[in-house]
Amino acid sequence: MKKRKPIRGVLLDIEGVLVRDKRYRPVAGAVAWVTALRDRGVPYCLVSNNTTFRPADLIAALVRAGFPVTEDHLVGALDLGRRWLVERGRRRIMWLGNPDLVDYWRDLGFAPVTDGPCEAVVLGVNTRVSVGALDQALPALLDQSADLVCLHRNPFFLDEKGERRLGPGAWAAALAAVGGAGRVITVGKPSEKIYTDALNRIGVAADEVLFISDDPVNYLVTARRLGMTTAFVLSGKYPDHAVLGGLAEQDWPHIISNSLGVIERPASSVADDGPTKD
Repeated sequence: MKKRKPIRGVLLDIEGVLVRDKRYRPVAGAVAWVTALRDRGVPYCLVSNNTTFRPADLIAALVRAGFPVTEDHLVGALDLGRRWLVERGRRRIMWLGNPDLVDYWRDLGFAPVTDGPCEAVVLGVNTRVSVGALDQALPALLDQSADLVCLHRNPFFLDEKGERRLGPGAWAAALAAVGGAGRVITVGKPSEKIYTDALNRIGVAADEVLFISDDPVNYLVTARRLGMTTAFVLSGKYPDHAVLGGLAEQDWPHIISNSLGVIERPASSVADDGPTKD
């Protein structure tokens, strides 16, 4: 039985962990849990695939819910996508995400378009996206060698009513399959980049970090492979642990818990002998 190192830092998913869904009402015990991290001086960071809100608006919603967070606590797919585009000089983009964020891209110096030539097709959550809108991306990908930038590939999420809605994963798979000379990248989870950026943000080695999420398939597998202790909470997408049946045993989370509030706060080590139940 391998003993894991004591936890010195925490990485947290937002939806399904801190809040249940896009209503941003806190999960019972979550505010107190994160507040205790702050009070104990334990570094923590939010690792988010959220592409519904501007980062500042996302943090504001969490602050209203009672969480002690600032933008410095956030490493998000939206900002990672921005950085990737800027570093490669991609300014004319076809934004196939939330229409409310068109002005966000404009404010950052991008030129979002709905058709015509572009340098990158950028995918985020959009519950109103149509096949016609996806069709508009085909000339860009096939004829103009535009890059396909998937901010994440979530298969589904919980909306403001707590109902399952298709995420951009399906559209990403469809557009990636058409080919084209441009690059196809994913910047959010489960891409390693967002995890390593978050580790650098808190300044703690992976084997001394606890990563907590409601998605053991798309989020926790990468965290565990990078050496982190992983915790799967049942307060979001999945009401039980049956989803683990589709994973290899070595990818199972170290901890399964009903919610964040009942997970032991950092201090003790976790034995690496399969999932434990809190």
